[in-house]
Amino acid sequence: ELFSGGGRHPDITLQSDSKPQATNGCDDIKADEHAHQAHEPVSHGDSCAFDLASELNILDRIGDDSTRLDSPGEHMPNKKKGPQIGRTLRSTSVESLKMKGLPSSLCDLIGNMIDCGNGDLSGEEAYHSMSDVRSDLQLMLEKPNRFLHDMDLEKLSATGLQLNEAVFGRDADLSTLKDSYRRSISGENEVGIIVGPSGIGKSVLARRLGNFVTATGGLFLTGKFDQLQQAKPFSALASAFNEYCNKMLKEGRSSHLQDVALKLRIALGKDACHLVKVIPNLSIILGDDAGQQNEDEDCVDAQKRLQYLLCQFVDVISSWSGTPVTLFLDDLQWSDPASISAINQLLLVSGSLNAKQQFFFLGSCREEGMLKEHPFGNMLSNIRHFGGHATIVELGCMDKEMTNTMVSDLLCLSPRLTRSLSEIIHHKSKGNPLFFSQLMISLCNDGLVRLSLSRRRWEWDEDKIQSRKLPDDVATFLTSTIGRLPK
Repeated sequence: ELFSGGGRHPDITLQSDSKPQATNGCDDIKADEHAHQAHEPVSHGDSCAFDLASELNILDRIGDDSTRLDSPGEHMPNKKKGPQIGRTLRSTSVESLKMKGLPSSLCDLIGNMIDCGNGDLSGEEAYHSMSDVRSDLQLMLEKPNRFLHDMDLEKLSATGLQLNEAVFGRDADLSTLKDSYRRSISGENEVGIIVGPSGIGKSVLARRLGNFVTATGGLFLTGKFDQLQQAKPFSALASAFNEYCNKMLKEGRSSHLQDVALKLRIALGKDACHLVKVIPNLSIILGDDAGQQNEDEDCVDAQKRLQYLLCQFVDVISSWSGTPVTLFLDDLQWSDPASISAINQLLLVSGSLNAKQQFFFLGSCREEGMLKEHPFGNMLSNIRHFGGHATIVELGCMDKEMTNTMVSDLLCLSPRLTRSLSEIIHHKSKGNPLFFSQLMISLCNDGLVRLSLSRRRWEWDEDKIQSRKLPDDVATFLTSTIGRLPK
């Protein structure tokens, strides 16, 4: 009746006309109980997928944005029903659906539509236009695990609010980096750079690309520069390659390790001992004798020798594994000149500018200005000079719409229901993803965002969240949060 624009279906009208009038309310209740017992629950789990689109076939029949539910007219007749009758109708209809096993979100949608049909538009969840209904149904179709299927209340009660990297969006930026990666391993001269302020999500975006790389069979090596270790050359590179050697020792079979050890000995020669000093786990693969140095040996430029050895190392692991190698180095603003020179050499000899090897370099830094003033900027100029290209992805703070999308996905509720909350969150977090995530966790821990077992959904106290005072920057907020942890 609701979705047909107010007119009752002929079958319903016929059944209503032929049904004998009940003498009292008790007969109605008994009839409802008998009808409920006649229905078996409908399974919508993995074994029997609930196809909302085919079951309802409703999206094509819902009116356009101009069809409002709060104004009488052709599409929504002005029906005058008592409030008690409306509540009884909604209760009976929704409970019968729940007994059939339909998800709570779909039952709530139908219940809200019944309220609207009865003229009750005062509730905070009331629909005001058919476009709202269409949007909610579309979300159930596109993301059933979040917006259609019931939440695991037992698990959420134990774990609380769970944030994952997929919640933070950046799908367009991720797609840009994926395209850059594909072009690079296909032989084009390209590197990727992620730029943005602290806490904006550079590392999260890089990890998401890493998940894509490993899922497609590639290697993803990561390292991070530290402001306190700028005096220690090659720190980030050494960390990335040392962790890879550790992974080979844990996952590789002895025959594979012997094979790669032989190739590395041939490529590194007697200079392997110098690389072992930088990559300690390499000595376990090569053997104890690899760390022994010839006392009579001398070298005019030790850093250039180490750069050459690093290139040889990458060349061997790339050819031995037979898969593309991606090296991600975080916080390039703290990189030392020796590391920048080594990265440049990797790109020129073993990487993106050598079509024989499948090597992709991904870096991140805090400010775009450093791409011109920092030695890393000179490296990018060298890449362009040799016909290469740098794909630069600039990350900014989230706007209100993006923040609402994240809150909606996180709480598994329609964006129209979370908009007022997300506006408060956006104002307090200033659209910073790190600030946002820590704030949401803090609100959950303090009970201002909590799980309602009776409503089977998340709920919150907007007034208390609005009045809560927070530090102006992420660092201060994180420090205060850590200070509240039990000793």
